[in-house]
Amino acid sequence: MEHCPRGIVQAFRTGKKAGADAGPKGSGDMVPRDEISARVGDLLDEDPAVTLARVQEHLGLSYAAAARALPRLRGERIADLLETEPDLTPEEAATRLGYPTAVQRTALASAATEQRARQVQPYLQRVAHVLAGAGLAETQDVRVQRLDGDVLAAAVALSGSGTPALVWDERYGWRTAVSRRHPIGKETGTPPQGEGIRYLSEHQQPEPAQLLAALTDARRGLKHPKSVHRAGGTLHG
Repeated sequence: MEHCPRGIVQAFRTGKKAGADAGPKGSGDMVPRDEISARVGDLLDEDPAVTLARVQEHLGLSYAAAARALPRLRGERIADLLETEPDLTPEEAATRLGYPTAVQRTALASAATEQRARQVQPYLQRVAHVLAGAGLAETQDVRVQRLDGDVLAAAVALSGSGTPALVWDERYGWRTAVSRRHPIGKETGTPPQGEGIRYLSEHQQPEPAQLLAALTDARRGLKHPKSVHRAGGTLHG
């Protein structure tokens, strides 16, 4: 661990801000997790070309936290601009927003992921609504999450069946989950399998009624996904 000045340690212990040098590289983040996006967004408002190093220095974030937050926020803003001005190309939107050429590749990749998330969210919400209408779930807002590699996934908590939750993964489609608190689980790069896990359709986005029928019939479903979806195509398993 590289040197950390005594004043920084004392400020951390007393809960005071430590200034720009918020800790040695690799140390814990000084900003609460739920405030990171807003704080990084403020820096991006001030300077669209803000660097990862500047974000780390100013907010006391680890490299990993800064590297997650900054490209994601740039991607969200590109997606916002493309929604309001659909005639723009993603590259034109990035340039319009003032993002340097050196960071555009990661920003554009993040924007593409954000666009996929926005496209699928209404479908996922419709599934949750159908499950709630069938008495199998409470009314809830479905949040699309990014896993490692910018893979999209979402969970719908269940309450009227023996299954804790359903998980949608853009690679594998819908499956049952064994945990209500952490239904998606840790990303391993392979389809989750085991007791209590059923893949409910060979399609990535089956109609909610079809999904409901598969969920309520224990005879239906597979222990592993029939096909693995990737951006731009499908790999059959």
